[in-house]
Amino acid sequence: MLRLTALLLLIAPAPLFAQVKVTRILDTPETRVVQVEIPANDTRPLHTHPEALWHVYVTTDAPMDLLIEGEPTVHLGPWQAHFFKGGTMHGFHNPNDRTVRWIELFALKSSTARAIDEKTARQLALAFARK
Repeated sequence: MLRLTALLLLIAPAPLFAQVKVTRILDTPETRVVQVEIPANDTRPLHTHPEALWHVYVTTDAPMDLLIEGEPTVHLGPWQAHFFKGGTMHGFHNPNDRTVRWIELFALKSSTARAIDEKTARQLALAFARK
């Protein structure tokens, strides 16, 4: 079902795509941190970040549905996190009746200096996990 949804989103006209707003908080050769906003009841189609070694997705103010190619939907509550390896096809759905924000942290492949390693990134994601 997810593949069919992804295919329909890829062939759909542009207005059907989520009108996400991306605000860069930090952008260096090693690291990128962005805040993303998605309108109520909207979906950001499957996409990838080929420039990233890994990235961590952290919800902030409301639950979100995380779509990962070939996997069941992941439901994340406020301030929960998910770790992605670079190149992972993923998307998001905002099931709420208002705009929702999240934060994404990236370690970039083109790093000229040492970025945070994968183990530390996974620990960062776990630090946000609900207990």
